[in-house]
Amino acid sequence: MKPDSLYNTKFKTSFGWIALERSEQGITRCSLPEKQESKCMQEIKAWNSKHLETTDLFSKEIEKLNGYLDGQNYSLQDIILDISTAPRFYKTAWSICRSIGVGSTKSYKWVAEKSGSPKASRAVGQAMANNKITLIIPCHRVIGANGNLTGFGKGKTRLDLKLELLELEKNYISKH
Repeated sequence: MKPDSLYNTKFKTSFGWIALERSEQGITRCSLPEKQESKCMQEIKAWNSKHLETTDLFSKEIEKLNGYLDGQNYSLQDIILDISTAPRFYKTAWSICRSIGVGSTKSYKWVAEKSGSPKASRAVGQAMANNKITLIIPCHRVIGANGNLTGFGKGKTRLDLKLELLELEKNYISKH
């Protein structure tokens, strides 16, 4: 891999097609699952990276994500991310989000309090909305203070997927 180069690939999961992008340092993007391969390719075309038909550079991440979506393995913590270009507050909010346990949910307010900025719930919402590494940074575990599911999917309305992921995790927890 050339330094400062970005590469992407796509792969099929039980939830649909997912695209991944990586730098030399780690994963920079993970798309939400799309039922149609063409929609996944459409997202990739918007990225400024070289598409690889082979998935060799992504084998560890693909194995872990497939295990997660198949309800077999929930440890995505050791997937190395490259969030070096993100604003400092986003990095903090995403790190806190990654600490939320499988099958658990926390509010935007809770994340704001943990970040040391208790009045920054809206800023947490912006950080989650700008999360380009969904699933690996599990923003589906962040909900409204009233317990309601709120936006998911980089501004897209994918609350159905958010609910499906939370149910998948709860089923895993109840079996183990």
